[in-house]
Amino acid sequence: MDPAVQIAYPCPMVTTKGAATRSRIVEATVDLLVDRGPERTWLDDVMAASGTSKSQLFHYFPGGKDELIHAATARQTERVLGNSDAHPGALDSWAAWRAWVDTMVRLHREQSEDDACEVAALAGRAVDPDLESRRIVGAAFTEWVGRIEGGIALMRASRLIRDDADPRQLAISTVASLNGGALFDRATGTRDGLEIALEAALANLRSFAVAEPTSR
Repeated sequence: MDPAVQIAYPCPMVTTKGAATRSRIVEATVDLLVDRGPERTWLDDVMAASGTSKSQLFHYFPGGKDELIHAATARQTERVLGNSDAHPGALDSWAAWRAWVDTMVRLHREQSEDDACEVAALAGRAVDPDLESRRIVGAAFTEWVGRIEGGIALMRASRLIRDDADPRQLAISTVASLNGGALFDRATGTRDGLEIALEAALANLRSFAVAEPTSR
């Protein structure tokens, strides 16, 4: 977004009650983004879902829909990356990897029943025509890769995997597998693509094991 446009949006003073209202608007928008995508997320629906008025919405988001979508996109990435079930801890052991893959598959299957997989919805935003939304999602992907890369680096330092394993390459392939599998299932109406893709990513990581892991 052009800096001059950003300056034109005054930043309202936010009280505790106001912060709660703003948060309610953003969370409602994220839910709609996950369910419908940005093109079919309308301000009237956001107001109805959040129980707010037009004057309240434009008080917190004077830039209108674009400003709200950008705030909601940032929150959408936080919801995915900050999900304690999806990210129970550092992926620095075979047991941690097994637990993470199983958890991601379970969450994906549960959410897919309502056609609202947050991973698939976020992955779809990576090709958003809006440059700012795409930048926000790209930053989230970069952070995601960094987290996984750190765990793999610890596994290499602990001699769980060989020295020739490249943590960054393995992390990128894992994130690509996760998001690609989620998108495949969203597009085809199936639920197995994400599991197959993640198991393949885990098998690739296991191919660098110093010794055969004793856990699943």
